[in-house]
Amino acid sequence: MRRLLTVLFLAASATVHAAEVVDDFESGSNPNQWGWSVSGSPFTIQPDGGNPGAWMDSGVPYMTTHANLTAVPPQGSALRVALASGTLAAARIDFEQLDTTGVAGCFPRVSGSGPFTLKLFDLHSSPDGSLIEAHTLAGPPTPVAPFPWQTASFTIPSASTDVPPGWKLNAGGLEGYTWSTLMKNIDGISFYPGNPYINGIDGCWHLGADNVVVTYADAIFADGFEGGPSEDFHSPATFPAQPDDLTTLSGAPSL
Repeated sequence: MRRLLTVLFLAASATVHAAEVVDDFESGSNPNQWGWSVSGSPFTIQPDGGNPGAWMDSGVPYMTTHANLTAVPPQGSALRVALASGTLAAARIDFEQLDTTGVAGCFPRVSGSGPFTLKLFDLHSSPDGSLIEAHTLAGPPTPVAPFPWQTASFTIPSASTDVPPGWKLNAGGLEGYTWSTLMKNIDGISFYPGNPYINGIDGCWHLGADNVVVTYADAIFADGFEGGPSEDFHSPATFPAQPDDLTTLSGAPSL
């Protein structure tokens, strides 16, 4: 009975509410280090023409095989707190692909194939540096390029005990690594206009991103301290360097 009362007391002492990390680029800054293909890469924030207002411009020519907006947020940032919470609930982004007809040096012009894709990845748990990640399989369809602002929204069932429907986990061959393990060891997040595991060619893109929102459950206890799960699978002091395309890390499997 005493144990039951203790559990009931703890349950009553905590309030869980949804918290959002929003990057709309209106301030002209990039505190969560979003970048095109590589977190924190050079970027341009345009003051107008977004959805609405300011937006992050990839510039042109943006040459890559699988275009993406990626963040490995710094310690202390709002996005780092969200990814480390173990309670991710949803993510969304606004993308546009601009017309590059007649742009010098922009050849071949390419666009995404398959659905918009969300990827969550762990850069620190694999001893051999293999990529550990989970990605969506059935996001919203990517329109034919060029396309105006489109919102891609994703649900993240972080409390699931198994890999949830609509997701694929690639654990890099690490035994005992589960969906739950990843949810407690997320270092970064990527959004793709298309499926990054469909074979593509290196080509020219011109993309915009706006209104990047990550939602998580933030538990605040009655004593005023914020709570969240912690389960380091492996914690070296630094992350390995990111390649230009996270799908090319050793151990990254195909669908």
